Amino acid sequence: MKKFSSVIVPRFAIWPTLPPSIHLKEGSAWLPFPLNQESCRIFSRARQAIWSACKALELGSGDTVLVPAYHHGSEVEALVLAGLTVKYYEINDALEPDEVTLLPLLDETVKALYLIHYLGFPQDGAFWRKWCDDRNLLLIEDAAQAFLTTKDDTPVGAFGHMAVFCLYKTYGIPDGGAVVSIKPPQPPQLRAESGYWRMVKRHLNWIATRRGEVGFFHSLVKPAISWWKRTNDRPHAEFDMGNPDTPPSVMSSKLLPKLLCQDTARKRRRNYEFLLEHLSDMVPRQFAYLPEGACPFAFPLEVQDAQQFLSRLRRRGILGLLFWINPHPSLPVEDFPRSRFLRERVLALPVHQELTERDMLRIVRAVRECSASLPTQFAAVV
Repeated sequence: MKKFSSVIVPRFAIWPTLPPSIHLKEGSAWLPFPLNQESCRIFSRARQAIWSACKALELGSGDTVLVPAYHHGSEVEALVLAGLTVKYYEINDALEPDEVTLLPLLDETVKALYLIHYLGFPQDGAFWRKWCDDRNLLLIEDAAQAFLTTKDDTPVGAFGHMAVFCLYKTYGIPDGGAVVSIKPPQPPQLRAESGYWRMVKRHLNWIATRRGEVGFFHSLVKPAISWWKRTNDRPHAEFDMGNPDTPPSVMSSKLLPKLLCQDTARKRRRNYEFLLEHLSDMVPRQFAYLPEGACPFAFPLEVQDAQQFLSRLRRRGILGLLFWINPHPSLPVEDFPRSRFLRERVLALPVHQELTERDMLRIVRAVRECSASLPTQFAAVV
């Protein structure tokens, strides 16, 4: 039994879990931005919302959008499928667009600037809205990781001509991507899927944070799933958009009102600050200070061998994430060294609102155990 004792531990993942007790709760009367906007539309996934909003804004063939080289890829695929041409720009040392870099990219075909609020940290939406207005451009705010984030008491996304949010990255619902736009798209028309199985998985993830046996079972199943994905060899399958007319699942629509809580951002901030207090020496400097109003999606660490570090964390029950490791295939990776550095060196740890202080201590302990045997790098991003 001793051989397996190290893996029979609770499991903590990036994605928010779903407590079974949520079914007994009443729906919240609180509606945060953008859910409180008449122009808000909710699709199954944010990429479908992007495609639909681009069509409503009459963006398409012959139009160009400026997109950061540091991106997920699914948003780029949605833009391309909507008919747009993508020009990439490098973010600066503060992970913001650089006006000096953007200006040479402007020509008569450029119609929009795509702005990403990384890890729930707010960009200066007011500044970039004015910058776009001065050049007759549309501002598209990607707040997929920044639902509930504010800047100067203004919700992230409020300055954009269009803004998109991933609701399931903040709450443990099966799916849900919201968009708000000056010209809102039509609501999705397909019949909603049940979302029941994805709901059950979120319940199991919640149990796994409390019962090591469930976490142990997950550690057995996960390698099989990874093997299957490698066998099918579809590195860009995560960019698939599906039918853009797909609404959120029945379970997402039913559970979201029960989950909405004005305390969510505070809890996520609390967990982020706890990790920052204990792991500040491993945090990229861009995320070493939690700005007022941020609702963090995850906690970043900068390490030399992120893949190996994640593997060791996994054996200790911490399911971190090397997010955005595969950019959109249209990106010339070598032309954007800062974005490449971030993809290869920065991984994410969970900070979601269902985690307790005891859980956070487990995460800190696991990171320290791993960092004691692996080299880390805290140099400036190139």
